Amino acid sequence: MSPAQDAMYHFSVAETHGVVHLAAEDQRLDGRIVTVGGREMVNFSSCGYTGLEMHQGLKDAVAEAVQRYGTQFSTTRAFLSAPQYAEAEAALTTLFGRPAAISASTTMGNLSAIPTLVGPGDAMILDAQVHRSVRMAARLTEAPIRTVPHNSLEVLERRVRELSAEYDRVWFMADGLYSMFGDFSPVGELGDLAERYEKLWLYFDDAHSISWTGRNGRGHVLDRLSPAALEKTVVVGSLNKAFGIAGGVMTFPTDELRHQVFSLGLPMIFSGPVPPPMLAGIVASARLHLSGEVAERQQRVVDRIRFFNREAVGYGLPLLNESESPIRYVVTGRDIESTATLVRRLQESGYFVNAASYPAVPAKRSGLRATITVHQTQDDILGLVQAIAKWLAGGAGQGR
Repeated sequence: MSPAQDAMYHFSVAETHGVVHLAAEDQRLDGRIVTVGGREMVNFSSCGYTGLEMHQGLKDAVAEAVQRYGTQFSTTRAFLSAPQYAEAEAALTTLFGRPAAISASTTMGNLSAIPTLVGPGDAMILDAQVHRSVRMAARLTEAPIRTVPHNSLEVLERRVRELSAEYDRVWFMADGLYSMFGDFSPVGELGDLAERYEKLWLYFDDAHSISWTGRNGRGHVLDRLSPAALEKTVVVGSLNKAFGIAGGVMTFPTDELRHQVFSLGLPMIFSGPVPPPMLAGIVASARLHLSGEVAERQQRVVDRIRFFNREAVGYGLPLLNESESPIRYVVTGRDIESTATLVRRLQESGYFVNAASYPAVPAKRSGLRATITVHQTQDDILGLVQAIAKWLAGGAGQGR
């Protein structure tokens, strides 16, 4: 089968088992429970790790902005930005400690930044697990692309040496926190490489670590790179996950690079802007992060992650890794059938998790993806672990 046919096969199997393309039926959400097919389940699928989507201050800011500005400001930013864009980007610049620009989503940020920043004399190296939106954006450039094994510093350094002899700049592109397997990039070591190799620049999609980790919620990457490495690093993040609102954020080492992407990034010119109510929410969330209030939520997330890991190990679950990230991945087998069966049985047990299969993960690494948020209780987490252990022992998900 072609890659497209293979992907369609996996989706078709998952659809047949009723574990993808579903819709929540709730008339009101609380962050913890989601109703699908008439069944209430504890939601282990949300990327709102800090639970800020339910924060009253953010909801009030959004509601007030609707009355002041309406539901949308339908003009491309190439001509005119909505009133709160300047305030929102200034707040994010303060929060992240470097020039920031808002994009309609993280994907749109990648599509804006990468084709604009990567020049004709550059080359790119992509981690094998880097987000698909980064891969998509990389293919829009004319630069050659090399792929290295996931988190392989040895192979990466060899490629950097080879390409530095021929190209003006060598861009390495990776996730800060990988969105499916929940493992982190070795950011400190990558920063060391960037300091040693003059032509090496770093580009991170750090969508999944913004807010729940790092000082004031600035994420895994910005919290760990040295000032020297940051001078050659672009970091794109999400305001649509733990940050609690919507949109993406691009951060740059200089105002000049920010202006270049803001002016020339095609989605910045031709795609729709973030609506005014969401801009007001971004301002409110940035202020909340800068106030230090988010630190307590961060600790609650970490406490729940550690509890999940302890219980999962105790019950013998085949975790792909035991990293302290809110994305937890349980390996179920080599095929989508076993994974979808397990996920469906977990739904029947009252737990909503994700079935992960190709093309989101390699075809032979299918598994279930559960995310940890502050909305879940320890009893919820323990119940999920016990249900996974029960169904794995009973045959669901076997096939290794």
